[in-house]
Amino acid sequence: MMSAVIWTGATSHVGAIIKNPDPAPERSGPLNAAWDRMAEQIRAARLDAMVVVATDHYETFRLEHYPTFCLGVADEYEGWGEFGNPTGTVAGASELSQDMLAGLVDRGFDMSRSHEMPLDHSFMVPLVRLGLLELPVVPLFVNCNTAPLPSLRRCQALGESIREVVAGVPGERRVGVLGTGGVSHWVGLPRFGDINEEWDRRFLSLLESGGIDEILSWPDEEILERAGNGALEIRTWVVAQAASGTPAGRLLEYQPMPEWAIGIGVMTMGAGT
Repeated sequence: MMSAVIWTGATSHVGAIIKNPDPAPERSGPLNAAWDRMAEQIRAARLDAMVVVATDHYETFRLEHYPTFCLGVADEYEGWGEFGNPTGTVAGASELSQDMLAGLVDRGFDMSRSHEMPLDHSFMVPLVRLGLLELPVVPLFVNCNTAPLPSLRRCQALGESIREVVAGVPGERRVGVLGTGGVSHWVGLPRFGDINEEWDRRFLSLLESGGIDEILSWPDEEILERAGNGALEIRTWVVAQAASGTPAGRLLEYQPMPEWAIGIGVMTMGAGT
């Protein structure tokens, strides 16, 4: 048996998931139940490590160095705990990170690396909510908010390469890939608090039914107009879907959450379904 990507999924990472977990039980309740189901799937997958594909909100990466992609290669990582979001120490999977770094560079990705890489809420909130603080992680930063952004197709290619690279890792490593971010929300803009439920459901339906090619055709200008600058984080979902090796996923739950100023999706993909 070779190493392999065993489980893949994606979900939102807004800090209110932890800080205000049940503001509207008729909607937050089903979401919490979906995260519990996702956590159980991950436990059942018996993973050795989780690749967490997320972004950053000018905590770790600032304008003096803002990479397109950056892989953490440390033995452990500290959570920022910014604005009351989760903090703490997260174990790394440095050997796997180094193998992935070498393999991705070999495949043409000019991947930055970080031997420290403190983690903001885009990493820490899903790790805490899904009970993954004891599982070694490989944090993978994707630029989702500072132009120029990697194209959606480039993110798909990155996910496909992650799956290939993991398959070549020595041993029998069982690896998960979790994308975090989105869906519709406007951050720091006059439309803050708006949610486009129709757009969210269309995006999630396409992922669930294997309609990734339509998603890849969406220009960023259209995403910004219809779903907000926060929806540009769907890049992490595209990476996770491509890493699954299958064209479809399973939507565990979606709810518009005005109390959290965001539309929230929870989806598994590939073997995770």
